[in-house]
Amino acid sequence: MNGDEVPDFFTGETYLKRLGDLENPLPLDSPIFLPPRPDSSQPETEPGKKKEARKLPIPLSEEEKGKLKEEYYRNVQLPATTTMDTFPADCITEVLQGKAWVVPGLLSEEECEQIVQEGEEWGLRGAKEAGVRTSKRTSDWDNEQLSVKLNKRLPEELLKVVEATAPYTSVRGIHPNWRVARYQEGETFPAHVDQADSVTVQHPEKKRQRFTSSHTLLIYLKRRGEQFQGGATRLFPTGSYSGATTDVCLPQGCGLVFQQRGLLHAGLPVDGAGAKYIAQAGVLRAEAGHVTGAPAIFKYGPGLATS
Repeated sequence: MNGDEVPDFFTGETYLKRLGDLENPLPLDSPIFLPPRPDSSQPETEPGKKKEARKLPIPLSEEEKGKLKEEYYRNVQLPATTTMDTFPADCITEVLQGKAWVVPGLLSEEECEQIVQEGEEWGLRGAKEAGVRTSKRTSDWDNEQLSVKLNKRLPEELLKVVEATAPYTSVRGIHPNWRVARYQEGETFPAHVDQADSVTVQHPEKKRQRFTSSHTLLIYLKRRGEQFQGGATRLFPTGSYSGATTDVCLPQGCGLVFQQRGLLHAGLPVDGAGAKYIAQAGVLRAEAGHVTGAPAIFKYGPGLATS
């Protein structure tokens, strides 16, 4: 599988479900959605200024891929440029300007443990391709109740900063497809970009519309330093293994909200016997009435995908 192919969580069952979604759009008053909110204004462009054309990536040779892979694994053996592991309990913390924020106290310890149990009961599995992602996670696990619960706990300050980013539409809720992941000793999810999730929704004037995620909400379900060691979430804001990096180490029940499109990140290996558990889902945005870029597509970082 290469970095642009269908990710391992996109199963045949998922595909059939999405086809069914097209014919059965969700009602606008579904409890998984937030009440309607106003969209943000798009940034004004300078008169006469044209958008820069995006250059297509040049295919890498096998030698170049090998060198990048070596560079990545050297990088994750070293401390990050910045490590963030302490956060105020009464406000969000910006981790990367305009791209990532920590949200405190989204879930209690009991709620975290319940999600771990439910995820284990559903089943956690490894990636189809060998040698890349070694952590295990759920597939096709819908938990609307969890999305409804967390919709009510997203602070207004978070909604505003997310809505100030592309596509500049309102936050409509959290996608019900949750991925619960377990990292045991040495297991990792190497650098990658997250896949956008979407749902088909009724529209008052046309047949349907689509709410699509622009950001990921990732929540730590165990206590780092007590129940597991290591396992930081490493961000590569430049998209390069040689640039600055940020390690985010969340307290149990806290969330990291980060941009999906173009933001390379990794779940670093866990040290020792304790297992790290996380839960993540997409933050849905309203359909834009203007031309926007394509949604995020899952891909591994440069040099990491198996051929």
